[in-house]
Amino acid sequence: MKLSSLLIPLFIISGTAAAQTHPVDIRFRLAQSYERSGDFEAAIKIFEQLFSKDSTNLMLVDALHRDYVQMKRYDDAINLLSRGLKASPNDPLLLSQLGALYNLKSDEPTALRMWNLAIAVDSSHEGTYRTVASSMIESRLFDKAIMIYQRGRIACRNPNLFTNDIAYLNSITLNYEGATKEYLGLLRQARGQLGYVQSRIAPYIVRGNGLTAATSVVEQAVKAEPDSQPFQQLLAWLYLEAKQYDRAYEVYKVLDAKEKAGGREIFNFAERALKEKGYASAADAYQLIMTKFQKFEMLPQTKFGYARTLEEWTTQRDTSNPFFALATSRMLTAPETESAPMYTGAVAAYDNVINEYPKTDFAARALFRIAVLKQERFFDLDGARLALTSIEKNYPGSPIFLDARVRLGDVYLMMGNLTQAANVYRSLTDRQVIVGEQRERAALRLAELDYYQGKFQDALTKLQQLTRNVGSDITNDALTLQIFIQDNMTTGDAALRDFAKSELLERQHKISEAVALFQSITKTYPTSSLVDESIAHIGDLLLRLKRYADAIASFEHLLKDFPESIVLDAALMKIGYTYEIGMKDKVKAIETYQKLLEELPNSIYVNEARKRIRGLRGETI
Repeated sequence: MKLSSLLIPLFIISGTAAAQTHPVDIRFRLAQSYERSGDFEAAIKIFEQLFSKDSTNLMLVDALHRDYVQMKRYDDAINLLSRGLKASPNDPLLLSQLGALYNLKSDEPTALRMWNLAIAVDSSHEGTYRTVASSMIESRLFDKAIMIYQRGRIACRNPNLFTNDIAYLNSITLNYEGATKEYLGLLRQARGQLGYVQSRIAPYIVRGNGLTAATSVVEQAVKAEPDSQPFQQLLAWLYLEAKQYDRAYEVYKVLDAKEKAGGREIFNFAERALKEKGYASAADAYQLIMTKFQKFEMLPQTKFGYARTLEEWTTQRDTSNPFFALATSRMLTAPETESAPMYTGAVAAYDNVINEYPKTDFAARALFRIAVLKQERFFDLDGARLALTSIEKNYPGSPIFLDARVRLGDVYLMMGNLTQAANVYRSLTDRQVIVGEQRERAALRLAELDYYQGKFQDALTKLQQLTRNVGSDITNDALTLQIFIQDNMTTGDAALRDFAKSELLERQHKISEAVALFQSITKTYPTSSLVDESIAHIGDLLLRLKRYADAIASFEHLLKDFPESIVLDAALMKIGYTYEIGMKDKVKAIETYQKLLEELPNSIYVNEARKRIRGLRGETI
């Protein structure tokens, strides 16, 4: 770069030292103050006065140029830089700046002439092209900047120059195909750049046709260069981003073979596919490892992953409880004994892990998942208890031990043995060596036990201690229950006591008894603030019983008679789900979701309602 462009930082350093004693420094600072406040006219007057006495001061030239542009006094700015150009006619920086000024004046021919003159100064130096392209980018002439970079590649005889710059400019001009081709060039230069390339492509594959364009380019590149593993890895990543797990799986099989990975690449794919709910492809990948790579070092993880995939895949297809997606802490999804046969494959796979790898953490985790299935899906509480006590007995050092202990307390609670449940929870809260979520969850369960038994003050004391830890995941649940108890104690303990008993029955899957008691609350305490909550619970329980028409009637009662209730949006959403999933009435479902959008536009369910409407109409989601 020429001398004048290098003098600016040097002048700033020397000028700063001199300004401490120079009398004009006060006026210069005053002008800067005007400039910062937006009074550019006042700043320009002072800068011009100073410049008339010291026209070689580059700081003044820069300040005047900047403020002239702010005031759209482009001719003044051009005259200012032209004076400098007379002293340094071959300065590419000044020529580039003049090009930008002429472009601001809408004099594109002169702007291009200035930029071409700048390149002619030193057409074999890449810095020249960077200077001119930067000026064009500032002028938002992105396409022309790309052409300058490409021209620089030819002139400098280096096709790899400016790859990042061209790729970025292509992406912001929506030329995703061109951007992807440039990033492939970067991968050709250094395969270790894969992570960086993915990070640069990631922002535009979520826009419009960005993913389609990028995938098409990489597919063509893989066909042209089938031995390029970075290209294969990039293609597999793009397929995963598109949720095309079957295609990604095929690429990972090729990668595993080319890299002689012995199943490692396939395993990594299976783990991600499981996490992202691509269960069919995950199951195929795990099975391939188990049959083809029997000496794979992570075979226990593979077999456990396969069992986990079967469980999650079955849950996704399980229609015995179509309202699983609506489950919340206040609407627990009921175990369904009719779904038990569907999970036979998952249980068998977990049993296989236990038998093949006894006394390992994988066996403990497999036992835990069996316990969860027996509790939540089969309602086999004795079977769940036996599995959990087996973990306590045989795997006391397993990381899953504390989770098993909490769940054992939950099983005793569901069995109606509240005393034993409390003992299990206290075994976690009373031991100071136990820290973390499991201890806090056990403490929350003890507070809930007090609540269920009508010991509201005891429950509040325990909840108060839990809410002190603002960083805990348990805090929100504790706060919710605390506020609920405090708000409803004012209406009388009798109603709250019956409500708590009803919730305990609900938790224990005593559905008919819970419905009867909730209905009794609505009749016995008609002025209680718990009536709308009771009606909401009745609707939830009727859904479990698949009494869809009765459930809708309950929710509609809530909408009609309790317009101020805080659960109206949830009620509308459940009516929509009931029409859609339970009664297969698309028209009524759409009407209900639309009503939620119109009447409760600030609801947390708005996005879900829109999504369901699009799905029911057959639109792309």
